[in-house]
Amino acid sequence: MTTKPHKEYSELVELLVSRGMIIDDKIYAEKKLSQVGYYRLSGFWHIARKQNPDNTLSEYFLDGVLFEDVYKLYIFDKRLRLLLLDIIERLEINIRTIIAHELGRNNPLAYEDHSLINQKFLKFQWGKGYAYAHWLDSISSKVNRNKDDSIEWHREKQKSLPFWVVTEAWDFGTLSKFYSLLNGQQQRKIAKQFNIDENTLKNWLNEINIVRNLSAHHSRIWNKNFNEIAIPKFSEIRLSKFKKANLYFSDLNLDKKSRTRIFSRIAVLWYLVSQTSSNYHWLEKLEELLCNFPQLPNARWELMGLSKGYLERIQAINRKRLEYK
Repeated sequence: MTTKPHKEYSELVELLVSRGMIIDDKIYAEKKLSQVGYYRLSGFWHIARKQNPDNTLSEYFLDGVLFEDVYKLYIFDKRLRLLLLDIIERLEINIRTIIAHELGRNNPLAYEDHSLINQKFLKFQWGKGYAYAHWLDSISSKVNRNKDDSIEWHREKQKSLPFWVVTEAWDFGTLSKFYSLLNGQQQRKIAKQFNIDENTLKNWLNEINIVRNLSAHHSRIWNKNFNEIAIPKFSEIRLSKFKKANLYFSDLNLDKKSRTRIFSRIAVLWYLVSQTSSNYHWLEKLEELLCNFPQLPNARWELMGLSKGYLERIQAINRKRLEYK
């Protein structure tokens, strides 16, 4: 196999021009390529390429593709990721606090309490090993590396770490995994705080963890195609008690395709946060960002899971938050 030859930034700019991209300021383009990288930006101009007769994408750009608009889409994605990290952090701390309080009430060492865990995760599973034991090992490693004052104090005093201290060493993945390991009774205890059933919350936490990891590692997210997130029919008898969820999701019209896009995750995040917070102005920042969506050919709201009436749907989410007060 042969690799592509190395090119200087000036050569990369000329390559883009030869393929039909409009670059009015080549010095500016070289600077941005040196700061961000050709291949990172290529993920943002990918959608703006012409189609070949066999429906594959060619190397050549559609008419009217400006380098400046490609970079604006990159900045849009960056700002979206930062907004997502903000709301996920708020949710993560909230759930960690609830788990530590609810489970720590009966056992200050709840993270070591096998009675709280689904029995199947205490048994050896082919290809998975002992799931709970593996989780405990990962927690031990995280705690050993952690230099937080509260952990250091317990370490110096040679005291066992209570659950509400250990959770301070968790990341979202650790939280999500622990929730999935809990037995149904304990899961319901947590899910009740968010007016949702335990199975839906388990799915949501797993999907949010993926969004969190992509955002934290600077991956493109605005048009990412995810797994389909669970949005059950809350009008069904078995879920009819979750009236707030039914009220919230019934008007959003998150169809099968929308559930594989980022807007469905935003809707879920906002629902969860709104259950315990009423003075959080994150949604206004998101709306402001969406109102400045870049004008790059083929960059459409639909790729985020938004219809043309996206503004009304954002406002509908906000109205539902106010109804919860």
